[in-house]
Amino acid sequence: MTVAAVNDASGDGGRLYDAYAAWKDWRGEFAVGERQARYYAAELDGIALEGRRVLEIGFGDGGFLAWAKAQGANISGTEIDADVVALARAKGFDAHPPALEALVAQGRQFDLVAAFDVLEHWDKAALVANLRQIAALLVPGGLLIARFPNGQSPFGRVHQHGDLTHQTALSATSIEQLAIMTGLELVRVGNAARVPARRDAWTVLKHRWRQFRRDRIEKAYGKLYFGSRLPLDPNLTARLRKPAAKPA
Repeated sequence: MTVAAVNDASGDGGRLYDAYAAWKDWRGEFAVGERQARYYAAELDGIALEGRRVLEIGFGDGGFLAWAKAQGANISGTEIDADVVALARAKGFDAHPPALEALVAQGRQFDLVAAFDVLEHWDKAALVANLRQIAALLVPGGLLIARFPNGQSPFGRVHQHGDLTHQTALSATSIEQLAIMTGLELVRVGNAARVPARRDAWTVLKHRWRQFRRDRIEKAYGKLYFGSRLPLDPNLTARLRKPAAKPA
């Protein structure tokens, strides 16, 4: 299987992606909502974007592209739908088809690669090949941030099996395995950032109470079966780093 082939997430020439944008209700807005902006801010807490080169794989409706651009990032993106790529370019974004090796061949380098709800679309061979391409695209010390359905939780099945294009279920341990196989270092993996629907006091209080109960359940079941806490939210987020260059 060629790299170009494994970069085609469907593995069947894209037929699984027929009408995908319509099913996802992508409207080409390339704008970020208030709650979505708070989510990205929480997920990328501690990562400065001002002046950084950022690549989003699978940018979809362009919410992260818009948010990262507003933070001062030099943002680029890839997407499998040619019409969506064309629309992004018309909006002034640096958008590309999904073949990562083309960006590698161009000598592109990025400080951060973001992949929200993407890794589960690749089969195992594509995961290994594409993470190696991502490692080649990252500068030494650069980060990959990836969100994916939680394959170690019964609550992750809703997302994992809710989309025909999903190929692989991932967990905290399989992400660690992938990192070792592809020359990346696992910085952290855990529940995706939790943000309340609104910021009024009552909504925030209810949100915190729900999170407290969920945390207690995670700790109890994790210790009962595995001896330590087990993240059980529907989605996990992982941060992986390309090792810094060693001094000569």
